[in-house]
Amino acid sequence: MALITNIQHFLDEDGSLAELNLESIELLAFLTGIIESASIAYERPASLASVNCRKCDGEVEVWVCPDSHTIGWECLECEEEGTISNWEGTQWDNRDPIRH
Repeated sequence: MALITNIQHFLDEDGSLAELNLESIELLAFLTGIIESASIAYERPASLASVNCRKCDGEVEVWVCPDSHTIGWECLECEEEGTISNWEGTQWDNRDPIRH
């Protein structure tokens, strides 16, 4: 089953981190690692994330869909997968601000 995430759901109206429980904080750490990795490699077809899979510790491949700008990710070992939307402009967006 795919994990479909709107990263804004982890933030308050000011764009700061909302109050989260421990499980949510751990999930957020995983997702933000994916955002950071995908946004660094924004124009590449796919690259490996700086975080490993939450389920099996396998490598996670990340990419940005060119049409929707949604980040896609998939574990190369257990095939857990998901998407992340509304990440642009967050504190984890590592794109070159001059080019984008």
